[in-house]
Amino acid sequence: MKKIFAWPKEIYLFWIVDFILGLELIGSVLLIFFRDWGGLNQTQTQMLQSWFTLWIFILEKKKSVLIGYILTIIGTITYSIVPNIWLFLLSEFIFAAGIAFISGSKEAWMYGIAEKYNIQSEFKQIYATAKTFNIIGMIVASVIFIYINTLLPVQQIFRLGIFTNLLVILLLGFLIKPAQGGKKKRKPTEVAKEAFQLLKSNITLRKLAIYTGLLGSTSYFVIWLYQQALRVLSVDDIAFGEYRIVLLGSQLLVLRLFPILFKKLGLKKVLILIAIIVGLGFIIGGVLHNTIGILFVLAFSGGLGLQVSTLVSDNVNNEIEEDQRSTVLSFVNMARRLMLTVFNPVIGFLVDTKGVFIAFTVLGVISLLAIFFKPKIISK
Repeated sequence: MKKIFAWPKEIYLFWIVDFILGLELIGSVLLIFFRDWGGLNQTQTQMLQSWFTLWIFILEKKKSVLIGYILTIIGTITYSIVPNIWLFLLSEFIFAAGIAFISGSKEAWMYGIAEKYNIQSEFKQIYATAKTFNIIGMIVASVIFIYINTLLPVQQIFRLGIFTNLLVILLLGFLIKPAQGGKKKRKPTEVAKEAFQLLKSNITLRKLAIYTGLLGSTSYFVIWLYQQALRVLSVDDIAFGEYRIVLLGSQLLVLRLFPILFKKLGLKKVLILIAIIVGLGFIIGGVLHNTIGILFVLAFSGGLGLQVSTLVSDNVNNEIEEDQRSTVLSFVNMARRLMLTVFNPVIGFLVDTKGVFIAFTVLGVISLLAIFFKPKIISK
């Protein structure tokens, strides 16, 4: 491991960028923004997210990272003009276009810098540190929310994301030069075509996509539903930031703890353990119907579930043939997005008709089903 001041300056700048990106406050005001200010029910909110993930899938390709953040700023401005469903649909399309421009391209840019300094063998550590800084930034944002929640209206809090993205554009545009090389990113259609060829002869790949898709999709709803559950229990909105800190802190702990468990217990046992923990976290939250149950949902279903893709990809890398690795991992990510496109309106409707705690229970059962799709070895 390198000493703390031994990395090239560009690597530190990328870490700072990820920290700044985490400072956006929208995560703490999702319910207030969409339900109170936007006037949407949960079904409409989740249908917006289906629209968002679908367009990411359609638009995703390797383009300029800076264009992506510019589009994100435009989307933020558009979203916060007036509460109107058609304007929200346009804003989510703009956000999706921005994410599509950024997705994979920033990682490729970072990898190109690593190649430039001949430290690509340490890219896994570099990227993991960037993710850690991003989560720390979100924790800081959650703390800030506790103090500014009553000072600014929700649309103004939402617009603060404009300034973080502007700062990121300045840092990336003026302080980090584009690097030659890097990981080339193919169009989704190319990835899907090659992946489907692999699927015909590789049952383990199918299980890998379903396993991570199920757990990645169910844990995603922790972000969207925990605030609704807190409101049902009459918890003050100002506490949203505190509960979000639990969710984010749990993710940091998972990223530290579970790589050790993979080494000690092996891939098969840990994947079963992950599905059980995520599923039981949801079910306990649905059954207890109190703040203790919500903490279980946040710490276990969210804290562990939201990092499933990272944990799985890190630990199957050595078991995938080099020429298939990019295709397999790209397809797994695509499968999760398509699964979310279907799940979003279903879970939203379930919340509106049966309640958020019933939704937690259903998500728990779906998570437990992932046990039957645990991947083993990709290659050999």
